[in-house]
Amino acid sequence: MRFGFEQRWTASADDVLEVYLDAGFWTALDGLSATSAPEVLEVTRHADTALVRLRYQLSVELPAQAARFIDPDDVSWIEETTWDLPARSAQVRFLPDQAASLMKASAGAALVADGADTTRTVRGELKVRIPLVGGRVEHVVVEGIGDHLEEEADAVATRLG
Repeated sequence: MRFGFEQRWTASADDVLEVYLDAGFWTALDGLSATSAPEVLEVTRHADTALVRLRYQLSVELPAQAARFIDPDDVSWIEETTWDLPARSAQVRFLPDQAASLMKASAGAALVADGADTTRTVRGELKVRIPLVGGRVEHVVVEGIGDHLEEEADAVATRLG
């Protein structure tokens, strides 16, 4: 399932990027409805790149039939975001902690300046290989991703404000 989301802030792209590269931002991010607060595994910069590694746990209800293949109470993953700092863009890999052969997801993100505002676009794809219910699981997870990104964008706006 392909997905896409956009967020917009009244701030420079560089200021928004600095929030995403701030380990303190991630450790303070809580109260999310679709996921746990992130566990910060790594935030590092090297020349023109940066790496942000976070562990999340899903907090949405999956179709009951999925429990034959995955533990619905323990759907967690590492979100690994590699930033190209000059381009203000990133590639995101989602590395499931369980059933990695059944789930695959990746995304790209870009921060685009528009005058005094910045827009972040996130485009990706999620594939869940579970017979009969994979599509339903994908729908629930992508809906959760959208909810998460909205809440994250609000937290970025608060941090910028």
